[in-house]
Amino acid sequence: MTTLTYKPDGEEQAFAINLNEGETVLDGLLRHGHDVPHGCRAGICQSCIIASDSDNIPERAQQGLKETHKKLGYFLSCSCVPSAPMSLHPARLDAAKKTAKVLEKTHLSDNIVRLRVEKVFDYRPGQFATIWKDQHIARSYSIASLPANEQFIEFHIKRIPEGCFSSWAYDELTEGHEIQLQGPLGECFYVKSDTEQALFLAGIGTGLAPLYGIVRDALQQGHTGNIDLVIAAKQSESYYLVEPLLQMEERFPQLHIHFISQKITQRWPTNNLIEGDVYDEIKKLVPDFKHRKVFLCGAESFVRKMKKQCFLAGANMRDILSDPFLAFGA
Repeated sequence: MTTLTYKPDGEEQAFAINLNEGETVLDGLLRHGHDVPHGCRAGICQSCIIASDSDNIPERAQQGLKETHKKLGYFLSCSCVPSAPMSLHPARLDAAKKTAKVLEKTHLSDNIVRLRVEKVFDYRPGQFATIWKDQHIARSYSIASLPANEQFIEFHIKRIPEGCFSSWAYDELTEGHEIQLQGPLGECFYVKSDTEQALFLAGIGTGLAPLYGIVRDALQQGHTGNIDLVIAAKQSESYYLVEPLLQMEERFPQLHIHFISQKITQRWPTNNLIEGDVYDEIKKLVPDFKHRKVFLCGAESFVRKMKKQCFLAGANMRDILSDPFLAFGA
């Protein structure tokens, strides 16, 4: 058992917290009733950063942080399982949050809403940002817009039943509402180098959001090589942005869009909807991944399995960029 000493802002007294075996700092603080902002619980969104005056912060708890933040003793409480006592206090990161007004809210399907908010920071299409509902609840979403010619930041949010964040965004958030953003983060984006290199992109569900931005960014930067975009779903009725995608495919001959669904449940406007297992169908579409740049987005299990499949089919690991969506509530 490890003991923490935690002094919240505005409190004169520090609180002693005993962690259970293998318990993270975040879980221990929450279990004792302390309000700690958090999101992904996987060390990615960086919402749960707190600070320590101790010199025994585990290295893993600071992975991905800026060197300046490390020197200040900041660490990710969701990734920290200390082996010795630590003295803690909240990190002063409010300056990193930016206020953005919701410019447009559009329902793209029965359970997906598109938010367009003020462009308050520079970003690369395919990166993600953290959206704050309030001081304690935040979630990370990928960016689907293009900074060069769209004066907004676009997010696609899937409504999860009973989800405290997604239900709020889907049902209650309105145009004109001001929200807090942090970011951007992530390295899954297009970098112009060999414009003739073949690109392969695959996503499931709202994994389409970053891919939609990445593909348009590549085309805007003059990519001429073959681009295969695979969009997977359990049922064909789950797809969204179908018409804009088909129009883009018609405009750019190097772009080939493949919709793969486990079950076809509706009529389809074109013949590029395939019924079958996404992994098997991708093997048929692209049997050889040598010399291809790969972008994978969506559920963590999908991304993990596809990374292995692409690697075994010849892709170089440094050419596989991914953005797994981690389940942590909604």
